[in-house]
Amino acid sequence: MTARRIRLRPRATRSGMSLIEIMIAMVMLGIVLVTIAKLSLSVAYAGRTNDLVSTRTAVLQQQAARLGAVPYATLQAMSTSADTITVGGTAYARAITLTTAPTYTTVKIVLTPTSNIIARDSLSFTRANASGGSPLCTGC
Repeated sequence: MTARRIRLRPRATRSGMSLIEIMIAMVMLGIVLVTIAKLSLSVAYAGRTNDLVSTRTAVLQQQAARLGAVPYATLQAMSTSADTITVGGTAYARAITLTTAPTYTTVKIVLTPTSNIIARDSLSFTRANASGGSPLCTGC
């Protein structure tokens, strides 16, 4: 008995990709791109909101500095009617409230944006009457 050798032909190597592999790769790419698009929209929205909030804060600081520089006698005579201020393309309604005591005045500024994108903000500070004595001395 002679042993017969069976020759096995080497299998042909695969060349290229199958259609299913391409479809799976496209689905994975789509999922990744949709996720990146959502994240980029979130970052853009947060950036826009931060820009509006920082502008509102700058306007509030500007108004506080302006009212802080006004002489005390003039401050008490100021009009507290609402005004509209436009800075950087955004309009704000400004309301000033003065609470007067014998030796000091408390000033409250409320800024309300005309757009409803950001909330209103307020700032309070106290101005003392330097000519009326020390505001810290209540029995003097």
